[in-house]
Amino acid sequence: MYWLESTVILTEGDIKDMNNNKEGNPEESFYLCESIWLDRDKKMLIDIEFPSPKLLNINDITDCIVIIEREIKEWLFEPMILLINNDLENKLNYRPFKNSIFVLYGIFSYIEKIQRFREGKFYSSGDNNSTKILTQGFKRLFPDNEQNDYGNQKIGQILKNTRHSLMHFGNIGDKVLINNDYENSVPVVYLGSNRKIEINPLEMIKIIINDFNSYLDELRDENNYKIRENFMKVFKSYYADEISILQS
Repeated sequence: MYWLESTVILTEGDIKDMNNNKEGNPEESFYLCESIWLDRDKKMLIDIEFPSPKLLNINDITDCIVIIEREIKEWLFEPMILLINNDLENKLNYRPFKNSIFVLYGIFSYIEKIQRFREGKFYSSGDNNSTKILTQGFKRLFPDNEQNDYGNQKIGQILKNTRHSLMHFGNIGDKVLINNDYENSVPVVYLGSNRKIEINPLEMIKIIINDFNSYLDELRDENNYKIRENFMKVFKSYYADEISILQS
């Protein structure tokens, strides 16, 4: 679907529909991500945050980048930053890292999601490649350093006690030590002597935010053909239902 206009005028009724949308009704229009409204009846995708409401084309990579940027920054990073700041403000409290556990879940979700975009490997039913993709993403974001030689076995232990434990048991493993105030700025340290894992969620957040900004720059560079091709391949899978609605 190709839009003939770049802007659209919203009526009071349109805005009322957006504000009164009932979440969960499959026949209702809905927000695709922050401030991007999918109108089922008109088959329109509207960016209401633009200086004036702007129609988006879900097949155009420029608009797709806007969508994923809005989703990651507003619906993932912003809540994570609020949670980690709350921990930092209450670090003298008897539960100074209670939010960091949930932040870790968001961090590992980011690692897998963006690594899939980079490699062009979308998720499908029965996909058992998550650990492999997470391992590659971990190596890319947290390379070897003076304190760690991250081999696959060590990364496997880190994932087992963080992402996998959170996914299957709702909490981190007992080998994990969380602290946002470690003197060193290394985000993850695997202590081989006693097999403990030191995690600094604050430093991890800083790294993934910088990584995402760099990824957006790569995507907007038209010379990065393979990176852009992989991105669109996963994007079309990830938003397959929404694309179907807009093109039906």
